[in-house]
Amino acid sequence: MLRHLRWALLWAMAILVLCLIPGRSLPQWGWFDLLDLDKLVHALLFFGQTVLLAAAFLGHGRPVSYLAWAVGLSVAYGLGTELLQGLQALGRRTDPMDMLANTIGALSGAWFVALRRRKGRAFVPAILR
Repeated sequence: MLRHLRWALLWAMAILVLCLIPGRSLPQWGWFDLLDLDKLVHALLFFGQTVLLAAAFLGHGRPVSYLAWAVGLSVAYGLGTELLQGLQALGRRTDPMDMLANTIGALSGAWFVALRRRKGRAFVPAILR
């Protein structure tokens, strides 16, 4: 558990750093805005967070509760980082669509874990085990 929890916490720190970069420091690419990759990035970040938390919580509690905890914590963290982005000092804004993307990513991560477990396969890369 502790090994996976360390990876989950490290990933959470990376998310926090990325989400709290001041707005003036973010790259301004026209094509980036057109493709709206921001939502995909948010979803992938919280997909990963949920998978790592699920790995940390697996075997602790009922079979479904570890996924519920992983999703709940990931969604709460996603909401918190979005609210922090609304701080005026960062020059960014709170975006409800980012909150939705974070939530979709977390739910997708839980679905992925459940699917892999049902098939008897590992859901965390070997390097992280």
